[in-house]
Amino acid sequence: MPNGRGGYQREERPTVIDEVASRLSSLPNMNSLTADILVEDAEKIGDCLANQIRLKTSQIRKFLDAVNRIRAESEGREGYDYRTEVVLLKPKIAYAAGRHNEVKYLMTVLEPCMSKVTNSSDFQQYSRLVEAIVAYHRYHGGRD
Repeated sequence: MPNGRGGYQREERPTVIDEVASRLSSLPNMNSLTADILVEDAEKIGDCLANQIRLKTSQIRKFLDAVNRIRAESEGREGYDYRTEVVLLKPKIAYAAGRHNEVKYLMTVLEPCMSKVTNSSDFQQYSRLVEAIVAYHRYHGGRD
């Protein structure tokens, strides 16, 4: 049920969030996420976050910035500990979700994926997913 601000109340969650989170949770690792499914799921989530949840662009960009920092730090470094760095994103998204209830929906989708990142190729796919969600959020009218 919509709240007075045009978003959804805390206890309700659009089914697309649960569907995508369930599909991503069932993956053995992030590298097994195909490009077609990644794009399809990212568009669904981006649209939902922009038009049903009303997540602000600044709230979603901050998380992408943290992912991009990991990418920049890891470039050209062998033996980089992607698992630790991605797991350390959990408190960041939890803090953002505590400050802005709308971020909890993004957290529902991305948090299960974090434990599936163990190497460079997993991280690359996770990073692509976050980037695609941000892009489709903006495409579908995500506001500042």
